[in-house]
Amino acid sequence: MIILHVTDFRFNKRWFDWLLHRAPEHDLTVLSGDLLDRASETPQREQIAWVSAWLSEYPRPICVVSGDHDLEWNDKLERWLPAYWLRYIGNPHMWVDGQRVELNGASIFNIGRAVWPKGGDADIWVAHAGPRQSFVATHANGDDEGDPDVNAFLARHAPRLLLSGHVHDPLHWRQRHGATLLLNPGCSPHAEIPNHIVVETDDLTCRRYVGAPEASHQAEISGPATHDTDGVTATAVG
Repeated sequence: MIILHVTDFRFNKRWFDWLLHRAPEHDLTVLSGDLLDRASETPQREQIAWVSAWLSEYPRPICVVSGDHDLEWNDKLERWLPAYWLRYIGNPHMWVDGQRVELNGASIFNIGRAVWPKGGDADIWVAHAGPRQSFVATHANGDDEGDPDVNAFLARHAPRLLLSGHVHDPLHWRQRHGATLLLNPGCSPHAEIPNHIVVETDDLTCRRYVGAPEASHQAEISGPATHDTDGVTATAVG
């Protein structure tokens, strides 16, 4: 199975259009959180309505988990609530927070930002943030934004693959963590196309494409899946 992994769209309609019309061929789309943007001038309810309508018509199998920007503010309780709005999207080919699915011989578990549990018995996990003290969840400046709750479940279940986002500038986009390969495509907010990773689940080979202001100048980074941190090379694509 070929997975296309994207993350942190932050209500960038251009990227949603790319995903629908121009993304490379794949069997499963993974969007690992932050579909909405709290900093946007568009009210959150309008963002939710637009994204929900887009997801309801998305034609390919897709796993979507909530990020911190997708949570809903409750005035009465004065706190952020889980992204329950994702549950009401009527797309039979979409799986969201807390749901588990079997596709092409692989089991996939979706871990929402504010829902429990933070892991389960599955080959592949999709989460907004990677584990604490991992390269994929640590910013280039060294600030760690990993989810410590993921760590405990990761040690217990050891999935083959964990697809995450949240940190836009990770120290490294891929890392071996015991038996698990961690991946985070990162995010280039001003790029014409989103950062994305193409993963072949049979042997966990993967390629990362980094967006740039002009899509014709995106960079491809690839390396073997057997190293803790890969030596990376960049070449022009397009």
